[in-house]
Amino acid sequence: MKVELPVAFSQLESRIKSQVFVRAVLSGRRRNMQTEYERIDIKPVLIKEEIKWQIVSSDGKKDITKNVEADFNFNQLFSSGFANLLVDTQDESYQVRISKKDEALVAINKVKLSRDLAHDRQKQRMLPESNQVFKALDMSDLLGRIKPSKMDKYKQVDEFLRLISQTLDSDLSKQDEVSVVDLGCGHAYLTFAVQEFLSDKYQKVSILGVDERQDSKEHNEKVAKKLNTSAQFIAAKIADTPNQKVDIAIALHACDTATDDALFWAVKNDAKVIMAAPCCMHELQTQIKETPEPWGLLTKYGLVKERLVDLMTDSLRAQILKLLGYRVDIVEFIGGEHTARNILIRAVKTGAAVNDLDKKRYEQMLGDWQITPYLAKLLKSELKAAAQIDTL
Repeated sequence: MKVELPVAFSQLESRIKSQVFVRAVLSGRRRNMQTEYERIDIKPVLIKEEIKWQIVSSDGKKDITKNVEADFNFNQLFSSGFANLLVDTQDESYQVRISKKDEALVAINKVKLSRDLAHDRQKQRMLPESNQVFKALDMSDLLGRIKPSKMDKYKQVDEFLRLISQTLDSDLSKQDEVSVVDLGCGHAYLTFAVQEFLSDKYQKVSILGVDERQDSKEHNEKVAKKLNTSAQFIAAKIADTPNQKVDIAIALHACDTATDDALFWAVKNDAKVIMAAPCCMHELQTQIKETPEPWGLLTKYGLVKERLVDLMTDSLRAQILKLLGYRVDIVEFIGGEHTARNILIRAVKTGAAVNDLDKKRYEQMLGDWQITPYLAKLLKSELKAAAQIDTL
């Protein structure tokens, strides 16, 4: 819904200063505006029996932390050029996206989060650096500290766990068991971390890691033996993964159409939650021969065209999932200073009916650009059944 910017800012600040505030994130840039920092994180902290707000500002190279008093005016931050403003309370996620027309587009979702007032930043991590998983994966040293060379990987894992926690709290909180399949798991940093994180939330956690490299399978089985876990691993292409029950399907940086294979497998196996962070994308690039106007203004520049089509690819993936009954959003996985591949598609199966406007926009985009996404080819029969859409 649209609201006036001052109203949105007021709603954001009132939630931050409430007794149920959990965290806030400011990111992205508004049109024709520059921000001093790439991202700002805000959380409440308890210092000497007094609630303060911890503001962590990141410029992409270093973090600057400042604790401010309860009467701090947050409007100055909201109006400083950020386009995406998020405030989470214990039971509600309030998201504001500022459009190119300087309109505040507000989305409100129900969540179930816990409030942590510890000011030690180490305690903010979803899994502490000293956790046994990171020792078994050779990511931490003898003192239980993450090695500098592994810090980016650790932060990726931490942010992924944060995102999955939000989803579980609101959508998979009522079951005792959970099954997870990691498609394209590599050396299973994320696989083992997810299993460790979920083990405190569910009575039983079933984990399968899939990677086509045999050496990855052997490495991961050795780590599983160190941890004495029940995680299973197979050497297979994502497309050849055996069908099975799955609650959560994850795919982190599966290259090009391997991401589509992962999404197809997840849909085919009726995954309740899908979390995919795509990697390099070429398939749609090769299909575009002529650009509909006025988009030729952008596609005449090779670099801009590449980035535009990458975003189109992910947007179409999200739209296809939406047409198949998933609630979908695309979020920043982690700051660009840690990896250039920082988009994550998050989808939750709801079975909601197809919206005519969503169907029309999807069909129009394919027609205007004369393209057929690879995922649409894989899910042709499912799309026809769900939305009467012929994608080929």
